[in-house]
Amino acid sequence: MRRYLLTTSAIIFVTIQVSAQAPGEVFAAKRVVNATNAAGRFRQPFAMVMGPDDSLWVTERRGYVTKINPVTGGKKQVLDISNLVRFTTTGSGASLGIKQDGMFGIALHPDLLKGTGNNYVYLAYCYDSSGFRRTRIVRYTYNRAAETLSGEVSLLRGIYGSNDHNGGRLVIGNFGTTAVPDYKLAYAVGDQGANQFGNACDSIESQYLPTAAQLSAGNLRRYSGKILRLNLDGSIPIDNPVIDGVKSHVWSYGHRNPQGLAFQRDNNNQLVAGGKLYESEQGPATNDEVNIIDSANNYGWPRIAGKQDNNWYKYYKWAGSASPTCGSYSSECSATQSNNGVPESSFSAPRYTNPVFDLYPGTPPLVNGNANTCNWLTYPTIAPSSIIHYPFSNRIPGWNNSLLITTLKSSAVYRLKLTADGSSSLPVADSVIPYFKTAQLNRLRDIAIAADGITFYVLTDSVGGTSGPSAGSDGGITDRGSILEYKYTGAVLALPVYTVVNTNTRMDFRVYPNPVAQVLTIESKRNVAMPLTYQVYDATGKLLLSGRSNKSKFAVQVQALQQGVYILKIINGYAITVATEKIFVN
Repeated sequence: MRRYLLTTSAIIFVTIQVSAQAPGEVFAAKRVVNATNAAGRFRQPFAMVMGPDDSLWVTERRGYVTKINPVTGGKKQVLDISNLVRFTTTGSGASLGIKQDGMFGIALHPDLLKGTGNNYVYLAYCYDSSGFRRTRIVRYTYNRAAETLSGEVSLLRGIYGSNDHNGGRLVIGNFGTTAVPDYKLAYAVGDQGANQFGNACDSIESQYLPTAAQLSAGNLRRYSGKILRLNLDGSIPIDNPVIDGVKSHVWSYGHRNPQGLAFQRDNNNQLVAGGKLYESEQGPATNDEVNIIDSANNYGWPRIAGKQDNNWYKYYKWAGSASPTCGSYSSECSATQSNNGVPESSFSAPRYTNPVFDLYPGTPPLVNGNANTCNWLTYPTIAPSSIIHYPFSNRIPGWNNSLLITTLKSSAVYRLKLTADGSSSLPVADSVIPYFKTAQLNRLRDIAIAADGITFYVLTDSVGGTSGPSAGSDGGITDRGSILEYKYTGAVLALPVYTVVNTNTRMDFRVYPNPVAQVLTIESKRNVAMPLTYQVYDATGKLLLSGRSNKSKFAVQVQALQQGVYILKIINGYAITVATEKIFVN
């Protein structure tokens, strides 16, 4: 089934901007948000998140954090630590190649700009430690007035870094309750590209767990190939698992290159308390994975790729005593590996967990009949680069409980449909559907969803190849270093019932009468930052009315609107959306 999807994807992708897979799934033409000149393009971007003020925050591998207004395309660099970040390039101009080090993930504190004092932004980046690459996770404080990040606090340092397979995704989840949240960081660490290409002599550490002696000495080498879980101060959470007698930051293990990490969200796009943690992971020559990450579970790499189906993949250890030696590494899909490697059926672990979905678990195709000459473009993989949970049950029909996965190879975003409880994927042929495919090559790095549930922002790479030791060139990609906007324009389901976004009681509003015939009154229950801006949208997300007032009580004339249901958004003087409500005009 999945091999068929690969061969037909070119036909599907050509029309995806006009119509999607199902009737009524129609998207407006692609819009490039940022300017396409040198000043407007992002410099080797890696991660993107939506901020509470509806801005997009982007990390750039060279050591920058930039905010961008998705409406105007205006950019503001809020951090420059290029002097601290180790980022490796080769060549220049059209032949520019980059390694897989640099600045990685970004996570915004859920209370950012909400008046609680938690105006924190968390980052991960690669740095130089006595000539060796290491990765640290840090915290910065955001100053809204100056639009700057400052005051770096190091939370965890010494994680091994590499020129390949660093993983790098950083997210925040709520492990408490809605009323009493317990926020913690999750960070994805790759296997450092060990046992392949220029790193073929390095041992894969994904199955090895840190010892108490190693942790005491500050040796975090065995954090490679793991998902880490941290308190917001960088310490080890008291309820982290004890694995092989040791409690550490390790939450799960057995990972290859986990570049996608996302927590489950609710119908208002807020974190679900105790919600699932979804992960996407790049496979070798086959078997890209989608996992649900649980405490202490083992996900199999390098003994298993994808599901434990004993298919084509076999583990072959090039480092150490293997014969031939690591210096003769030929490729992941070489005859040596597939004929002489260790089959998946030989692996047994008490907490081994299959992925909920593995993409293309078949055999890599031969090139001119020779397996040794196959290359990454012929591998049946899509190289998932990020993942995000689509939570809305009342926006795009059939999309709730889906995962959206950006890819580096297919120039498309894939939508994976989950079961109703979100614990598994649907076992049907159309459970993975491609979107936003362009006829030209694009490497899609990350994705964010606007609050309306129908607008999507996709971040693109600025070079065509980034495979560590074999870093390539520009590769003829189209939208270099860009944010692409795709807006759904088809039929939507019932309008969402929004609640006040900010739970602080000082930000409560009263909107009446509702239903309304002619004049709608907006009244703030407490003093708020002025001026207040109101916006009224129809069911498709089209802006119909807007205005501004410096009063805590004011009127909005709605008699010109046709009878129906509309969405009212209220924005305070700090450009923060403080309330969204459904209104009925009769």
